[in-house]
Amino acid sequence: FFFGSQDAEVNTMKALHLTQFCSEGSVADSISFGDVPVPTTSPVKREVLVAVKASAINVDDIALCQDTAMGGWITHRRTPTVAHPLVGGCEYAGVVLAVGPDVKQLTAGDRVCGVQNPLNNSLPGTWAEQTLALEGDIVPIPAECDISFVEAAASGMSALVAGDMYKRAHLPAEGCRCLVIGASGGLGTVLLQLLRGHTGGRVHIAAVCSGTNAEMVKRLGADEAIDYRIGPFADQLATQGKFDVAFDFVGGSESERGAARVLRRGGQFITACGPMAGIGDRKLTCCEFSGWMCGVMGRLMKSMCCCCCARVTYEFAGGMPPLKARDFNAVVIEAGIRPEIALEVPFTEAPLRAALARVASRHTKGKVVMNMEHAGAGTHLGEEEVG
Repeated sequence: FFFGSQDAEVNTMKALHLTQFCSEGSVADSISFGDVPVPTTSPVKREVLVAVKASAINVDDIALCQDTAMGGWITHRRTPTVAHPLVGGCEYAGVVLAVGPDVKQLTAGDRVCGVQNPLNNSLPGTWAEQTLALEGDIVPIPAECDISFVEAAASGMSALVAGDMYKRAHLPAEGCRCLVIGASGGLGTVLLQLLRGHTGGRVHIAAVCSGTNAEMVKRLGADEAIDYRIGPFADQLATQGKFDVAFDFVGGSESERGAARVLRRGGQFITACGPMAGIGDRKLTCCEFSGWMCGVMGRLMKSMCCCCCARVTYEFAGGMPPLKARDFNAVVIEAGIRPEIALEVPFTEAPLRAALARVASRHTKGKVVMNMEHAGAGTHLGEEEVG
């Protein structure tokens, strides 16, 4: 997200960047698009300079741009200025341009992808023509892997989060029932494919989403779609059998209470968001953030220390470990899963701003990706496809 050291002779590149943090809800309108200095022309140590071919737009990227990530309680080493702008974005795919002298596994010309750690303030973001990453945070795309840069750029976060949630689940060999809350988003659509593909059809999957996305989630593996706009999903599922695992990509007490009503005793509730919906949309007070943290920790401690009496096991999967080749390969190569691309836009100002607004609404199905190689008008979705 942040620029590293810059060479004395300034070369520039196009980027979506900040000269100050955006106010809440204004990222699409107030972020800058134009020339900024390239990260470097001569990588050092284990640095790798990458020509970005595609980069995803995630809701967490929006939060970082307005300094509300985790409620605004993530410390930044510096704030953006006109003289020292910050580039947004963290999920990308591209081609290696140059490597530092200590890099062992990558060479110029390699196809790669990765997820930049947004807390590493020494590294630039990925909404730009070039980015700089550490070798250990980069995943080579195997030559035999038939995947586009757009698909690869949209796969990293999904492989990390959805893949981790899937591995956490204790799925019975036969007759397993799974509930996916927020199933039509970028992470949920990958999890649906993991559940359906790996279990060979032995699992019943209920997907909570808007009715407009029902056909999509069924195409990706769900047996039934529960329209949250009709009423609470727990009410709609009350007469059915209990579920073994509930995966939550929405967060908040409504999701948690609803899942508790439909999970069997000893079932799992695995959340990527925690006990507050929309965390990252605004700055939280100290009391609010402390309450969120205590809520997560308290639920985890209850599950670990009172496992014999806790009705449901609570697991929080909201961390951000580095993307490793094993994570990417398990989802993309071994399972053969591709992300659902909701919107692909060229690297030009107007489509980019529209895409940022779409992601900020939290109602985009699948992933939104900017294509640095594409100069066309972009592929836009109608309003009926959003939800």
